Amino acid sequence: MRIKSWLLQKTPREQLILLAGLAVVLMVLVWQLAWQPMLQARTLSAQRVSNAEQSLLAVRSLSQELAAARAAAGSQTSGTGNLAQSLDESASALGLRIASLEPAADNSSVAVRLNDVGMASVLTWLNGIESSGSMSIDSLTLSPVTTPGNVSVSLRLRGR
Repeated sequence: MRIKSWLLQKTPREQLILLAGLAVVLMVLVWQLAWQPMLQARTLSAQRVSNAEQSLLAVRSLSQELAAARAAAGSQTSGTGNLAQSLDESASALGLRIASLEPAADNSSVAVRLNDVGMASVLTWLNGIESSGSMSIDSLTLSPVTTPGNVSVSLRLRGR
């Protein structure tokens, strides 16, 4: 009530100027408190969407690379058989008899034991494994036996 009476005491020109000033102040307040935060939120949302799209493209690219790598690994394993089978075949070709062969649960490595075998045959076999490029030797233990020139071998091989 005091504001209305104060406003009515002013001349019509002053009243118009005061009302116009009030309208400008209200528009500035609406701009600062409502419109500008909405524009900033919209810009931020657009930036987040852009980042999410880039992440999605990167994930799709990586998934394609993973699928290709799995397909290549699958074709390598199907062509040469699993690690245990290829080890047994290569050892048999040199006249070695594998005493125990324990593949890992994921079939990426295998523990092998050979008892009382010729050192020269073992070295030839290990050289063939390393040079084939399909497996690498993680650990190797050679133990002498009573037969001259023979050893017992324990090793862990990992597929590449």
